[in-house]
Amino acid sequence: MDTALPQLTTLRLLLRTLEMHQAQVLCTLANGSKIADNTANIPSPYTLETAQDFIAGIADKYRTGELLNLGMHVLGTGELIGMVSLRINARHHYGHLGGWVAAHCRNQGYAAEAASAVMDFGFDELKLQRVGSQCFGRNKESARVMEKIGLRYEGCVRQAFLKNGVYEDLLGFATVRDDWERGL
Repeated sequence: MDTALPQLTTLRLLLRTLEMHQAQVLCTLANGSKIADNTANIPSPYTLETAQDFIAGIADKYRTGELLNLGMHVLGTGELIGMVSLRINARHHYGHLGGWVAAHCRNQGYAAEAASAVMDFGFDELKLQRVGSQCFGRNKESARVMEKIGLRYEGCVRQAFLKNGVYEDLLGFATVRDDWERGL
C-alpha cells in the first residue's frame, strides 16, 4: 500500500487530508446538529483540542494501514463540509466506511458522492475484497446513502451499541468485489 495520503476528486468534491489550520472549522462542524448523535466515535462536545489531535493523527493512521480519513471539500470553494473514512482490516481485506456531512449540506448527495469515491479507492487501490458500513436503525438518511452507493442490506443486529444510555440497533450493509466489479 502506498503510504502517501490520497486526494480523490469527484464531480463536486475534493477529498483530501485536513490541515491544522482547519481545526476550528472541523470543531464547529463536528458540534453541529446530529453529528455526535448519529456516529459511534465522535464525542460531544467536540473540542478544539479533539480536532487538533484528530488532524495530527490522520497521516499516521493511514501510514500504519489502519484508517483513511479525508475531508470533504467543495470543489471551487475549498469549503470543508464533512468527513469520510475507511477503516481498513488488511488481514481480511475489508474496509468499513464512515462519515458525516455538515447540517447545511445534507440531502444534496455529498455523502454518497464521497463514500462512493472512497469505496472505489478501497477496491481499486487497496485491493479490498469487501466494503461495508453500519448505521443506527433510526438513521434512515445513512441507510439511504449506503443503498445508493451499492451496498446491500445484510441485516439488523438488535441492541448492539450503547449510545447515550440507549441500546441502538445496528443496520449492516456491504458489497463484495465481484458485485462491485459488475456494478451491482
